[in-house]
Amino acid sequence: MSVQRFRFAPGVTRRLAAALAAVFFFVTAVLVPAAQASLFSFDLKDERELGEKFNALIRARMPLIEDTEVNDYIQGIINRLVRVKPPMAFPITLGVINNNAVNAFAGPAGYVFVYTGLLLQMDHESEVAGVLAHELGHVSQQHIAKRMGEMQALSIGQLVGVLAGVILGQTTGNRDLGSAVAIGSQAASAHAYLKYSRDDEREADQVGMNTLVAAGYRPQGLVEAFETMRRLRFMQGGGVIPTYLSTHPGLEERMGYLRDRLKLLPKNVLDRKDNDVAFKRAQMLVRARYTDANNAVAYFRKLGDKATCLDKLGLAIALSRSLADVSQAKSAFETALACGGKDALVLRESGRYFLKIRDFARAKSLLQAALRQNPRDIDANYEYGRMLAQEGNYREAVTYLDQVRMRVPENPEIRAIYGQVLGQAGDIFHAYLNLTYAAIYENNPRQAKFQMEKAKAAAKNDDDRRELARLEETMKKRSAYWKKRF
Repeated sequence: MSVQRFRFAPGVTRRLAAALAAVFFFVTAVLVPAAQASLFSFDLKDERELGEKFNALIRARMPLIEDTEVNDYIQGIINRLVRVKPPMAFPITLGVINNNAVNAFAGPAGYVFVYTGLLLQMDHESEVAGVLAHELGHVSQQHIAKRMGEMQALSIGQLVGVLAGVILGQTTGNRDLGSAVAIGSQAASAHAYLKYSRDDEREADQVGMNTLVAAGYRPQGLVEAFETMRRLRFMQGGGVIPTYLSTHPGLEERMGYLRDRLKLLPKNVLDRKDNDVAFKRAQMLVRARYTDANNAVAYFRKLGDKATCLDKLGLAIALSRSLADVSQAKSAFETALACGGKDALVLRESGRYFLKIRDFARAKSLLQAALRQNPRDIDANYEYGRMLAQEGNYREAVTYLDQVRMRVPENPEIRAIYGQVLGQAGDIFHAYLNLTYAAIYENNPRQAKFQMEKAKAAAKNDDDRRELARLEETMKKRSAYWKKRF
């Protein structure tokens, strides 16, 4: 989905992204099978509650994106890995964090988060899959779940803060960041329970390798992911490499036994080839849309005659974001269309650009063509819905924006625009309802309370009041994290 997580909110994204550092193999997750939950005095109900609160905290504190190409791509890798693993107690729910950290981590109850830096720094899909397979290995082996029973003195509310604090502190190497979300005086001592041991890491490596092979990936991907991290650590002096990985005493040993495992695999497995078509598309979008615009422009221009149609699109997107080169963006999009104008991604991104410069006729034609190829593309639906609203066709705009809202319910910008269009279409109650959700997901308590009062005044029937009750429950859950923001 290329709707900037639809976490468009650029100001919020920059503020939150600035608080994050680099990251890699640290999963705080646990999907506790019902048969064994009683062993840890931490049952599925507890985990579900912890997972929901953990998810709310992470989404309130970290900049997420929703992009059809990027999110669906990563979800596809996860689905492929999960299919060959033993049944999980919870479905996997994905979030993509907009930051250069090279990491993925899984939280309780199947909430998995992947950093965009993981796509940027890896060379092949099998390496990304290797990282995710390792993380899911921690999940299936219950490495965190086995310690939950030892922390019975903590409430669920305290535990979610401890868990998030350990993740942000350990995986980013930023202790202040971890401390900012840790709840309760027990947080410091909890680290001893939640830290992975060398045996845990070795087991996650072995299980991850098994999963990678069973899913049909090139098994060398996991080792190559380690090697990439080691190279980055050397080149950057460890500054952007997660503290946990760069200081772990068993890294070389782990790479050694993984190489030994590779020697035992059949030749037909070792000879598997990477299929990086979807990986390259997702990687291009991350670089062009979510990294520094001027750096992205320089990267794509440096390719010169070697630039593919996809690279030409990347240059156009980056130019449209660069204040220094915005005047050249139109020519770059024309070049991308001439090269790959039948590609739904090229059509969508070009349509988005022409809408931005208010060439509505061109934008409409391109976005309609993109939607014919991929009706589920939330970016194309979002941009087309916005265009219809600008034309004054509010009721039809609502149908497109509602599809986006259903797929990306927690994005503040989508909720805000959807609410505005509903108001223009005459649906006052749902307009205020969605504006309240937008303020909640934007972590804006004053605006949330203001819009909530407007929604209450506009409610007319029992259905409206039931929706208000759900809204109030959402506000109650999110407001727990409003007082402690980075």
